[in-house]
Amino acid sequence: MADMMALQTDYHSIPARTIVPMLRHVHPAGDDVERARQLLLDWEFVLAPESVAAAIYVAFEGRLRGNVNGLFIPAAERRHLRGMALTKVIGHLTAPGGEFGDDPIAGRDAVLLRSLEEAVAALREKLGGDMDRWQYGQPDYKHATIFHPLSRAAPAEIAARLTVGPLPRGGYSYTLNNTGGGDNQTSGASFRIIVDTGDWDRTVGSNTPGQSGDPDSPFYDNLFELWANDRFFPVFYSRDRVESVAAERWTMTPR
Repeated sequence: MADMMALQTDYHSIPARTIVPMLRHVHPAGDDVERARQLLLDWEFVLAPESVAAAIYVAFEGRLRGNVNGLFIPAAERRHLRGMALTKVIGHLTAPGGEFGDDPIAGRDAVLLRSLEEAVAALREKLGGDMDRWQYGQPDYKHATIFHPLSRAAPAEIAARLTVGPLPRGGYSYTLNNTGGGDNQTSGASFRIIVDTGDWDRTVGSNTPGQSGDPDSPFYDNLFELWANDRFFPVFYSRDRVESVAAERWTMTPR
C-alpha cells in the first residue's frame, strides 16, 4: 500500500535526469546563474514543492524548449505549430546536429547557457532577487487554486467562499504525478483510490476539494489540504468501520 501511494505521488522528472547533466560543461559569467547551475547539478531531479532547484529547472526547461524549437521551426511557421515534443528536443540536445552551428556541441552548450540565463532572469522578475525564496510550490509559482464556475462572476465576498486554495504543489506534466504544465494545476488526478482486496478496510483514497457542493458545509473543502500534500485518507468498507467515523446520520422517513 505504501509503495502504491508513493508511486501515485511521484515527482521525479525523467527529462531533468537527462538534461541537467549537460550543464556540467557550461560556464556562466554571472554569480546568480552559476549558483543556479550548481543547484541543478546537486539536485536529485524531484520537483518537490519546497525545492528551489525544481523552480529553476521548470523555468529552464521551458526556455530551453523554446530556444531549441526556434532553431528547427522557421519564424513564419511558429505561430501555426505547437513545437516539438520534449522527447524530440532532448534527442537534438543529446546528439546535436548542424542546426546548432559549425561546432554543434559548442552551439548546443550556448543554447543551454542562454536558456539558463533567461530562466534566472525570469524568476528574478517573478519571485524577487532572493534565490532562497524561489521555492517551486508557492502561490506565485506552482500551486492549486480551484475556482467555482461562478467565482469570477460573483461578488468578491461570495467568490472568496466559493474558491478553494491556493496551496503549494509539486510536479508538472512530465512527472508520474501529473500536475499539469501551468503554474496553477488545472489537470491531473483529483481522485485516487488504492484497494487492498485482501482487507477492504485498508483501502485508502484522495480527493479534492471535498464531498459537498455547499460552501457552508465543513465538507466543502476538507479534503483539499490532504490532496495538495499528497496524503491519503481511509476509505472504510465494513459497516462497523464506516459507522466508527460517521460524522452525520440522516433518517429518511417516507411520508
